[in-house]
Amino acid sequence: MYILAIETTGLLCSAAVIDTESSEPAVMKCGTEPMTHLKLIMTMADQALKEKGVDKSELGAVAVSVGPGSFTGIRIGVSTARAIAQALNIPCISVPTLEEFTCLAGGEGTKPLAVIFNARRGQVYGAVFSEMGDKLMEPGPYMLTDVLDFVKEHDLDPVFYGDGIDAYEDQLSGYELADKAHRYQTAAMTAELGAKKAREGAFLTYDQMLPDYMRESEAEQRLKDGSLEKMRKAKLAKFMGR
Repeated sequence: MYILAIETTGLLCSAAVIDTESSEPAVMKCGTEPMTHLKLIMTMADQALKEKGVDKSELGAVAVSVGPGSFTGIRIGVSTARAIAQALNIPCISVPTLEEFTCLAGGEGTKPLAVIFNARRGQVYGAVFSEMGDKLMEPGPYMLTDVLDFVKEHDLDPVFYGDGIDAYEDQLSGYELADKAHRYQTAAMTAELGAKKAREGAFLTYDQMLPDYMRESEAEQRLKDGSLEKMRKAKLAKFMGR
């Protein structure tokens, strides 16, 4: 089965095609300009299909990285996957973004993996996996200190991945940090985990495919706590010269 994989949760978007019945790695096309997801994702999907020599009609499923990550990016990726699945009448595969990094697990004799995405103000979307790819710290929204405390309490020496490194590198002194070429999520990783889920029969219909933001957006939080309304009134009062 051929799977088209879409990754739009990070700074750069990418698309990949993988054959679940082959040991060959996925063919991937990746953007080079930040936050051009909407502009480039379909073009990259077409390019990956052509390089793999696969026609759209041969696709058996579309896998998409559902989050956490960029709120806008997640929406673009999920809506694109849903549209493709509906148009081609094929199922979807939901791929949790943090879990994509388990594809990098090296097995016995290697280090565990700690994945952190920047959620600002000392917050991260994080998870810790064993060297075999098993969950040690459940994926979720945390303070960075929560992740570091977990690592220390369990006497782990992981390799850190994710764009949280870029934001909090000064707090990660003493830990091994993945180099930038391997630090971030890619569609090749989405494809690999998607292929695994396909072999397990983890398919969804297009209307069952939903994003996983892990927490509310800042605007939604402000709406709930009333601060958005206070800001609106303050701006209106300033405009009216009060």
